[in-house]
Amino acid sequence: MLDQSIPSGREPATATTTDNSMLTLLKQCQLNQQIRPIDFHFAKFMAELGADNLMQLAAALTSQQLGGGHICLPIDKIGGLFHQHCLQLALDSQQQSEHLNVSCIFHDQQQTHYQLNESACCGDGAPLRLQYNALFMARYAEFEQLISDKLLQPIPVQVDVASKGYLEKLFTPQYRYLWDAWQTDTDQSIQMLCEKYLDVIEQAPVDWSAVTQCFNNAKSAEDLVLLESLIPNKVRCDWQKISAALALTSARCIISGGPGTGKTTTVVKLLALLLNAQPDLIIKMVAPTGKAAARLTESITNALDELDLGNLIEGQQAPNIPTDASTIHRLLGVRNNSAHFRHHAGNLLTLDLLLVDEASMVDLPLMAKLLSALPDHARLILLGDKDQLASVEAGAVLGDICSFIESGYSQQKAQQLAELTGFDCLLSQGFYAQATMADNLCLLRKSYRFDQFSGIGYLASAVNKGGVTAAKLAALCEQYDDLAYYANDSESAADFERLVVEGYTPYLSELCVINKNNREQAKKLLSAFNDFKILCATREQEWGVDTLNHRCEKLLQKAGLLVRRFDMTQTWYVGRPVMVTENSYHLGLFNGDIGLCLEDEHGQLRVYFVMPDGTVSDFQPSRLPAHQTVFAMTVHKSQGSEFKHTLLALPDYALPVMNRELVYTGITRAKKRLTLIADLALVASSVRNRASRNSRLTERLSR
Repeated sequence: MLDQSIPSGREPATATTTDNSMLTLLKQCQLNQQIRPIDFHFAKFMAELGADNLMQLAAALTSQQLGGGHICLPIDKIGGLFHQHCLQLALDSQQQSEHLNVSCIFHDQQQTHYQLNESACCGDGAPLRLQYNALFMARYAEFEQLISDKLLQPIPVQVDVASKGYLEKLFTPQYRYLWDAWQTDTDQSIQMLCEKYLDVIEQAPVDWSAVTQCFNNAKSAEDLVLLESLIPNKVRCDWQKISAALALTSARCIISGGPGTGKTTTVVKLLALLLNAQPDLIIKMVAPTGKAAARLTESITNALDELDLGNLIEGQQAPNIPTDASTIHRLLGVRNNSAHFRHHAGNLLTLDLLLVDEASMVDLPLMAKLLSALPDHARLILLGDKDQLASVEAGAVLGDICSFIESGYSQQKAQQLAELTGFDCLLSQGFYAQATMADNLCLLRKSYRFDQFSGIGYLASAVNKGGVTAAKLAALCEQYDDLAYYANDSESAADFERLVVEGYTPYLSELCVINKNNREQAKKLLSAFNDFKILCATREQEWGVDTLNHRCEKLLQKAGLLVRRFDMTQTWYVGRPVMVTENSYHLGLFNGDIGLCLEDEHGQLRVYFVMPDGTVSDFQPSRLPAHQTVFAMTVHKSQGSEFKHTLLALPDYALPVMNRELVYTGITRAKKRLTLIADLALVASSVRNRASRNSRLTERLSR
């Protein structure tokens, strides 16, 4: 923070001109739609409290920044924002004079800081706070500090003696997968297969001739167990195993990883690890949206079936891992017509471990309210992809927390993790001098879905690093079978029509009457529908969700795929896909849930949804909460989802939302096939534009 003192012999500058000069200017900015009405009225409220012109301006800009997703207003940005707004206004000579008079304060940051800090409208008990050389709404400064305090809270953790052996059993190399890959994947060498399936570190001292001989002599997967002596733990680095060890040794654990890095598999194993040490552990699992919670429930159920922990760990009873996940709002207890929850600092949650999935989607206020209700003894595990889009509301909490993720562990933590995992690579990194937030973080670096032969994985990695040009994008789409590209112009209209018809024919061609005693048909249709999805950057304009949904309906009707009861003047028709856009707790439907309108055995239209427990429920269309047609959806809404074929349709004009995080998130929704309809030069330009949200959570966590 800047020194709050004023240099000797210098009087603090003032920003006062006439009594209402700043409010008059801000009102013009509001009428010019440069600031919102709420921003102006907050400045007016501050003026009524005695704020001078500088504080009125700072108040309006702080409110405006919050509306743009920022948590605070850095002092050094006040001048630039003020000039930017004023340049867009037609000011008369008197106003220009006042503008110059007000703007002179910004020539000295130290004086600006001093004057704001001395204001009665800023400080404890006031609406604004000046901290870390930035101006905050008071409650948002408190939210940041609460999150920081909770994450840095020193909670002693005892590691059970048997945990190391249990960890080793859970993460024993699966030679069956290696054997199957060697039998079927002839394009990869033995060394490449070992690096992929056994996590061998680069340039490790391995006798590859002996390894090759082991493979050549093997008759089955069991014969590859001999590799344990040829490729020991000291030349391996399985970040899934490290993250499980981290969760075992730290009461606060944040695990970040992209699609296909095995976050769910890791979660199941680390929960088994913790339950082995404490069988009566009360575990709650949450996600920010109903769709994300349902996906977490499904993923953990599938992972449990695939892992079969009872056989994986011979001689030990499989732990009772919960599979039911809920929304954060439901866990905290929503109160009708209130922004407050039933659970808070004065009424804590009853749990021993809280696991939060899709943490990148959680905004700052919600994260603060969740952590305020967390008991002091409870463990916390945050899961998410730090490189995805930040929350729709203010803040980028996971991104701020993960700013330390490449810093390396303290020597004490590295030694502890190396002893538990056997991975000596942890001891060869640079160490922090003392324990920090970095000791609670782990990055899953390896994608098991996308390898070097996957265009989707290669493109996602290149975008994440910012290293793409229009020419490189075109070359990648030409080189890889799972990538395709079309320009978003009139000449590509036929390609768009073909892709839409191809993508949605599988479910539309199978539409059928749903019998009350056989809901599996609806589940299969929903699964087929979700194999293909069109993703957009925005809701409005030519390449927005609203326009593309309308185009899809017309194209599918033209193709004869939407014919039963379909009338362009009617809202509902057989085969209409809808996405719920608000939570309805009494119906069990949540923002992001997707359903299909189908016909029941009585000839009535019903909308069918797959619920979190895998059952199918149906509702009358008139009973649904707010919803929209969903042949196309925004990239923001797609977070937490995956589609076999993703069609990413981006506009041919620049938009503020077009940035690296949006492009990366859109690309990584694709599992098997990605089609781009875009201006590649604009995509490359967007990748160079990183989303940035002003906050000071990283500074608070650096203590």
